[in-house]
Amino acid sequence: MRGRPRYDDLDHSATDAFQSIALNTLDRSETAPLWVQLKNRIQDAIASETLRPNSRMPSETALCEIFDVSKPVVRAALGALAAEGHVIKMPRKGMFVAQPRQDVDFMTSNLSVFGDLTAKGHVVTTKTFEFYRDKANENEQKVFGIPPEGDVVRIVRVYYCDGRPITHTHISLPAHKVPGMEKLDINNRSIFQTIRERYGLTVQRAERWFTAEMPDAISCQRMGVPADAPLIAIESIAYDYDGGVLEYYRAFYNSAVARIHLRIES
Repeated sequence: MRGRPRYDDLDHSATDAFQSIALNTLDRSETAPLWVQLKNRIQDAIASETLRPNSRMPSETALCEIFDVSKPVVRAALGALAAEGHVIKMPRKGMFVAQPRQDVDFMTSNLSVFGDLTAKGHVVTTKTFEFYRDKANENEQKVFGIPPEGDVVRIVRVYYCDGRPITHTHISLPAHKVPGMEKLDINNRSIFQTIRERYGLTVQRAERWFTAEMPDAISCQRMGVPADAPLIAIESIAYDYDGGVLEYYRAFYNSAVARIHLRIES
């Protein structure tokens, strides 16, 4: 055979694994873009070790054939996986599944009240009071590094743990990273889960500040707490794997519903 060899002459094991993954075809009727679906599909296969650490990935051309998608779709999915450390590109050798991270730090898994309480078996529900796109205010411009004409998506909601209100939260997202977010159904859904599934964005780290404050009248009304009950005020900035700010929020947290637990190991 003349010319460049076909991928399946070189990557038998990787091709077999990916062909197995592709048995369930990507859904072109889904709201999530194809590259996000492909990225999530590969990421799940890596997490389940269907794709083993250090195994070689098929070429872009091979992945296009296997999943019946275009090169821009494959490149966007692989770029996101590489940015998050799931795959690594070695010059003149190809792309490989990365070794799993050995370090575990405080902010990698339970970044949100929604995810943390759900993982512990609690029923988490939400009530959304505001959900819209608007021009960024001065504070949002500074946090996200966007110009005055830049937009943000704002969400104001109360989170409930087993029916009891636990936080009143003001969330801001940079609109250019989540186009059309304000049109999605976020009822009783985690914001982090939504942006991962819809846009392929995940949080790598976060910084948080805690103070004891008296809640404002609206927070008291929506959470059903007395005006003289101090709550924990939280300010949080979450960063994606490119180091950009992905979420900024301010919240009142009711520790009478669930205490904040930190584990410190030496």
